[in-house]
Amino acid sequence: MNGLKDNLLNLVTWVRLLLICLFLVARWMVLVIINVLVAAQFLFVLITGEKNESLNSASAMMSAYLLQIINYQTFASDTQPWPLSEFPDSASEPVDVVFED
Repeated sequence: MNGLKDNLLNLVTWVRLLLICLFLVARWMVLVIINVLVAAQFLFVLITGEKNESLNSASAMMSAYLLQIINYQTFASDTQPWPLSEFPDSASEPVDVVFED
């Protein structure tokens, strides 16, 4: 029973809960930005027939940041999201997921 009391009084866990709640707002804002980037990229492709590399780069950065937030919130990572740590590297190419029967 002492373990449960220690867990409930663990300040690190309560601080994490506060950060999770704060990053819920950040995650929502990032999703709004991603939706704007999606619409802008679609219009750019519709008008020019080609992707805009600046929009593509911004989308990759926002996606990497969103993943950093989700990994922290789901306890997949103990690294606190930016601005409490480094901004995630978005240099890698997106991974194509293929589902096979």
